Amino acid sequence: MIKNRKIIQKEFGSIDNLIIASSDIPEIGKDEILIEVYCAGISFADILAYEGNYQDSPPLPFVAGLEVSGVVKSVGSDVKNFELDNEVIALTKWGGFSEYVSVNHNFVLKKSKKINHDIGSSMIINYGTAFYTIFERLKCKKNDKVMILGASGGIGIATIEICKALGCEVIAVASSVEKLDECSKYGADKLILRDENKPFKEILKKNLNGKVDHIIDSVGGSITIDCLSFLTWEGSLVPMGFASKEIAKIPANIVLLKNISVVGVFWGPFAKGNTNFNLQSISKINDFYEQGLIKISKPTLYNFDNFKTAFNSIKERKSIGKLSLTTSKFK
Repeated sequence: MIKNRKIIQKEFGSIDNLIIASSDIPEIGKDEILIEVYCAGISFADILAYEGNYQDSPPLPFVAGLEVSGVVKSVGSDVKNFELDNEVIALTKWGGFSEYVSVNHNFVLKKSKKINHDIGSSMIINYGTAFYTIFERLKCKKNDKVMILGASGGIGIATIEICKALGCEVIAVASSVEKLDECSKYGADKLILRDENKPFKEILKKNLNGKVDHIIDSVGGSITIDCLSFLTWEGSLVPMGFASKEIAKIPANIVLLKNISVVGVFWGPFAKGNTNFNLQSISKINDFYEQGLIKISKPTLYNFDNFKTAFNSIKERKSIGKLSLTTSKFK
C-alpha cells in the first residue's frame, strides 16, 4: 500500500525536532480534492508554526506547508470542476509538507499550462498576498512610489513584480548587494543597501530622493520607526512581517501629525474575519504571467528529505526569494 510521507512536529520548539514520518494517504470529504504533491512552497510562517510561535498555533502532531503544486488523484462527490490528473495549485491551510494532501476544492485552482510545478508552488502565498496588499488594501495607482523593506524575500519579490505591473515606482531595500541584485532582476527602480552598523534613517536621507506614498515592511523593529518620516502626507505603512524578530511600537503622534495610515494585511482563509475569501486574485496572477507582465520568481529547490537545510536558510535570513521542497514526483 502506498504511504504518505510528511514532515511532522510532535512537540513545538525547534525545527531540529522535525522528522519525516509515514501514514496512510488521507481520505477526502465530499467537498475535497486529494492532491499528489510535486512541489511545496516554504514561507516564514511555516517556520514560526513549527516552533510554536505562530499567532494561531495548530494542534499537535502538526504538519506545516501552506501551498502546493501537484496533480489531482481523487475528487469528492460534490466536486464538479476538477478531474483526475488535472494539474493544480492549492492553498492548503497547513499539511502541505506531505506527498499527498487533501484540500477543500474552494482553495484549489487549475494551474496554467505555461507554469511549471516549481513556480506554481511559489505563487499563492507570496503573489496572492502582494496582489491583495497592492490592489485591495492600498489601492495603489500608477506612478505611486512604493518602498519595500526586506525586498529580496519571497513576498518582497512578488510585491516588486505586482507594483511594476501596475506602473508604480519601486524602491527596494535589502541587507546585501546580492539581495539587491535579485530585486533589480524583477524590476526595482532604485536599490538601497541597509547597513546594520549605520542608522537606517541616515541611509534613507542619503539615498532616497523625496518621500514615498507607501512602505511595505517585512522587517519590523527600529527599521519601521526610522522610515515613518519618509512617508508622504496621507501615506501608508503596511507591517507585513517581523524578520528582525522585533515588533515595532509605532508612535501614534507621528501617525496623527502626518495623517498616515497603518494598514493591516492578513490575506487568506486563516483570517477569521475574511469570510468572503477566494482565489480570484491568483487567477489574475495567472493572467499577468501569460500576458508577460510578471515573471514569477523561480524558487530555490530543496529535496523533500533535505528540508532542514531549507528551513534553516529561511530562519537565518540567508535565503533569497522563494524556497520550495520537491517530492520524488517532480522531474
